[in-house]
Amino acid sequence: MQLNAVKLANAAAITTVILYIVCTLFVAIAPELSMKIFAGGMHLPAAQTALGEVDVTFGGFLLGLIPLVVYAYAGVYLLAKLYNASVKSAV
Repeated sequence: MQLNAVKLANAAAITTVILYIVCTLFVAIAPELSMKIFAGGMHLPAAQTALGEVDVTFGGFLLGLIPLVVYAYAGVYLLAKLYNASVKSAV
């Protein structure tokens, strides 16, 4: 079975946008809790102290969103192409 690389990459990009928006809203609404969760996930108990106060801005939102969506799209597109090539060579 071949994967449609463009459709899969589009779905990944859209999913990334949705999750990024949800994450940004969470940080804007509960910045201290967000930093505690981040620190725990990164195994950095002092991350909240090191990073200081979290301030959500539109510029910062776009600065994080755009590269993340590009990386998600490119990564999933490449994954699908490599998968298709491996399936083709196995048959």
